[in-house]
Amino acid sequence: MKRLVRALRIAALGFALSLAGLAPSVAAPPAQASAPAAAALPPAPAAASSFDASMLHVDVYGHGPKSIVLVPGLASGTWVWYGTIAALLAGDGAAQYTIYAITLPGFDGRPATSKTDLFDAFAGDFWAMLDAKHLAKPVVIGHSLGGTLAIALAEQHPERLAGIVAVDGLPVFPLLATATPEKRRAAGAKVAASYIDMTPAAELAGEKAYMASIGTDKPELVDPTAALEATSDPKALGAWVQADLDADLRPHLGRITIPFLEIMPYEPADAKPPMNYSQDQVLAFYRSLLDGAPHAEVVAIAPSRHFAMLDQPEAVDAALTRFLGSLP
Repeated sequence: MKRLVRALRIAALGFALSLAGLAPSVAAPPAQASAPAAAALPPAPAAASSFDASMLHVDVYGHGPKSIVLVPGLASGTWVWYGTIAALLAGDGAAQYTIYAITLPGFDGRPATSKTDLFDAFAGDFWAMLDAKHLAKPVVIGHSLGGTLAIALAEQHPERLAGIVAVDGLPVFPLLATATPEKRRAAGAKVAASYIDMTPAAELAGEKAYMASIGTDKPELVDPTAALEATSDPKALGAWVQADLDADLRPHLGRITIPFLEIMPYEPADAKPPMNYSQDQVLAFYRSLLDGAPHAEVVAIAPSRHFAMLDQPEAVDAALTRFLGSLP
């Protein structure tokens, strides 16, 4: 297990360097350099309405009695969920569900926020949104950072949610799984500082490097997703990364008394030294990080990298359908 933690530290460091534009040796495949920004992504479904909930922007889809809230990861917008939304609303889904797709401040061209305690600010706006829109017990589905935020919400008020799903979002950043709070804060501040003077070209290069090496196993998705991610505010990215690296939600996982699905992507082609770990070994590591959550279930999706809903949409949709169908 210690070897796996060390290897994940290396992978997470590569993640941070790529986003900071400091890993030029890893690049997207040259053949995709001229791909249009949304060519390889699912088409955007038609939103029924949109609104702002303080610092959160929300697009609404469907009109059913059951509510689902989607929260994207770092630098992502609603576009990361287009295929998921279409799958959930297929058939009579639009009459079953109303989907609220959140965009976080500073991401996907949205203005940043001046608030500093981002996790608490997000939670405050989220609960206020539920009150304002009279949403009773929604299911929260988050990717990456969004999954971590879903875990934080479920620790605060499990009685107000029906269940949560984290798509490769964990209660602690793997890079810092064994670090002290002081080391987590220092690491977050260091990474955030790298964003302060980031140029648009450096941001785009970093996003391409990240998507090509960690984000997706589909080369045709690298340029379209990187171009969309690069519309995010670099300083906002730094602030959210700092908040994410500083967080360790493991001490209160026992408060999550509702169903909790963790979707773990696994790419066998990436199982090379120093990351030559089997799917079962990585699964064991994820389960160890979620050990305190009494109802947590970890499901592997393979082959897939971090954006599992883009790499394996049918498998992710099936896992979500099964989970939603299991709820009261």
